[in-house]
Amino acid sequence: RALVVVANKMDLVVDAEYTKNDFANAVQEQIEMRFPMLRNTPVVAMSSLYGDNVYKLMPVVFKARERWARVIPTGMLNRWLEEVLDEHSPPMVRGRPTKIKYILQTKGRPPTFLLFCNVTELPINYLRYLTRSFQDSFDMFGMEVRLVVKTSAETNPYTTKSNTNKTTGIGGQGRKKRFIAGLKRTGKPLQKGKRSRKR
Repeated sequence: RALVVVANKMDLVVDAEYTKNDFANAVQEQIEMRFPMLRNTPVVAMSSLYGDNVYKLMPVVFKARERWARVIPTGMLNRWLEEVLDEHSPPMVRGRPTKIKYILQTKGRPPTFLLFCNVTELPINYLRYLTRSFQDSFDMFGMEVRLVVKTSAETNPYTTKSNTNKTTGIGGQGRKKRFIAGLKRTGKPLQKGKRSRKR
């Protein structure tokens, strides 16, 4: 979930020398000190007793929800990735140069992204660096951002398979599997147009 912090009871601390913004900033600093992953989380200072600043809460909540559900275009993501890699290239993994080829978003709520690499994992420190840069670039504060490493295929995933698979026709592989399953179960193939029922 997207997080918004409400700093209540500001009527007890706010005066002519200590403003609402001072109170909100102090709360935010304490949060970041204890939970670094929650840096820049929105903080709304308010007094529920007197209703002061209460009206500011829901706009911040709705804005956080929009960021949480946001879908970022793939082109924008890969431009960001190119800039990040130029600033700080990924370290070697097990003596092998690391290549992050591209990135795409798989879903929102929470924002989840796939990093297609030539390795199965990235060092945790580098993932933290990517996450911090991502939050700064796309204003994704106060929420979990999932960066998942996925090994990219050596060949084009959209190329056709071998000719042996083409000769089976539509559904050919399924028929072949049912044929073998029928032989194993009954000693004879299933009759054409019939499927066995699981009991």
